[in-house]
Amino acid sequence: MGIGVALLLISGCAPAPTQVEAQADCAHPPAYTDLDGVRAASSGGSVYALFFNSGSGMVAGVENKIVWRLTGTGPARFSAFGPNFQAIGPTWGPEAHGSSNFDHPGEEWGTGFVFPTPGCWTIHVARGGVHGSLSLPVG
Repeated sequence: MGIGVALLLISGCAPAPTQVEAQADCAHPPAYTDLDGVRAASSGGSVYALFFNSGSGMVAGVENKIVWRLTGTGPARFSAFGPNFQAIGPTWGPEAHGSSNFDHPGEEWGTGFVFPTPGCWTIHVARGGVHGSLSLPVG
């Protein structure tokens, strides 16, 4: 069952609409142990995520490291929206990475997220004209 999440305009993030509706779908969680990562839903380019959480999935209250490969140009922006319209940013990052064996299009960025509560969380990514989202169950 999906949860509707409203996104608000974050100052300094242009171009962006004043409000975007996202439908979170945590019924089909990504394969956390897949070393190839997970392709996020995206427009204008591609977004891939690789999780560093020992195959246990995302966990509330602890740091969850995620490495991203993004096409597009310019700085990368990340935000997450969860239960009861909670909104958070990364606890660290995005940090540009020089190189790795996470072989997907675009450049690599690292982020850390601490999700305050369990539930369905949707991470939104933007870089230039590329926009992506990935919904994750957080235990």
